[in-house]
Amino acid sequence: MQLQTISYFKLKELNIKRVFLPVGTIEAHGPAPLGTDNFIPFKLSEELASDFSAIVLPIVSYGINKTIDYYCGSMGISEKTFKLLIYDILSSCYKNGFDEIFIFNGHSGNTNALKEVSFKAHKKFKLKIAIIDWWEVAKDIDYFKENKGHAGIDELSMLIYAYPKALNDIKGIYRSYKPSSLIVYPNPRSILIDNNQIDYSVLDLEKAKEFFRMIKERIKHYINEVLEGWKEI
Repeated sequence: MQLQTISYFKLKELNIKRVFLPVGTIEAHGPAPLGTDNFIPFKLSEELASDFSAIVLPIVSYGINKTIDYYCGSMGISEKTFKLLIYDILSSCYKNGFDEIFIFNGHSGNTNALKEVSFKAHKKFKLKIAIIDWWEVAKDIDYFKENKGHAGIDELSMLIYAYPKALNDIKGIYRSYKPSSLIVYPNPRSILIDNNQIDYSVLDLEKAKEFFRMIKERIKHYINEVLEGWKEI
């Protein structure tokens, strides 16, 4: 259930205490949609919400872009603005009685700011907050052997499950940038993986469905662990 789809009468009846907040950005991902980092966390939060009697808040679709910010279509906000926005959302959660907040993050550039602001809100309002970076959950799942990373096979598999129409435009072989010890602004490619090129013909909806399921089930397990612990506080 999404907050924006119900009335405040209904919300009062439901007496919801737990919310899922998807957060992403608009950023280049090779031939994939600019909103890749939005589609994935929203889909995860949407599919998991009913398992935890949670309501999904509207997505924060602009984040902190850095090394790919100058690519056409990339649109972000400053770190200062992002922190203020997230803090105000968390403050509003407190005002509405939402005291268990799970942030589903789709963009690594947001992570440090989310940690800082979440801790600040936790100290101020005694909110219980957990941040979920799906790629961290997936890092030891050896489902795809190579070409993992930004616009890699792992991320775009998550994408095409969340937004299957994207597969129509993700075809062919593309040059990619294999991150080195250099710090580069901007990155010379918007595809950042462990090889110098990537063949997207290997993308498969059935494999994507299974990979998404694996990530979702692991997140579900982690959330259950967190909730069990919170009950004892």
